[in-house]
Amino acid sequence: MGVGEACKMSHVKILFSTQWIAVKETAKGYHYLERKGRDSIAVFLLRKSDANQAGYEVLIRQQPLCLDNPGADEELKLYPCPITGGIDAGETPEEAAVREVREESGFSVQVLPLGRYIVGTQTNEICHLYYADVTEQQPGLAEQDGSYFESISRNEWHPLSYLGQCDYGACQIGYFRLREALFNA
Repeated sequence: MGVGEACKMSHVKILFSTQWIAVKETAKGYHYLERKGRDSIAVFLLRKSDANQAGYEVLIRQQPLCLDNPGADEELKLYPCPITGGIDAGETPEEAAVREVREESGFSVQVLPLGRYIVGTQTNEICHLYYADVTEQQPGLAEQDGSYFESISRNEWHPLSYLGQCDYGACQIGYFRLREALFNA
């Protein structure tokens, strides 16, 4: 019997549940928290650059996490990540990636897949990774979603190697997959 089959056979009791989380109890009495999420996307926008040795720059979106994180100056700390977002009902991951890029950067793109990964052990969320080359393209108006978080986020171009220094998992995974896609193709 494989691990997946064993997990399906075990009995799990839901102790508490909301739209976002569930507290569950295993047949042996262990409790755990499961975050209910929708699948998400992460898109890396690239442009060729002669200014750095790697030959590419990547668009980094400095944005707040979805929690209250004020520092000493009472401002939200911004974290580097690719363009990210949730997949809406009836939308494919690729459609969500194209929509989020247009909303957050103003670029109209066709995305290429970089794979996917499970966001964490206590979540049922899968993140679909994509990239697009926007060299010589000019962005249109970034529509944004009207939220406070999006209004304080900002886009910055950095050398591709910057992704390898980020704490965000999608950046680290994306860095290695992009290097493979761009330089080992």
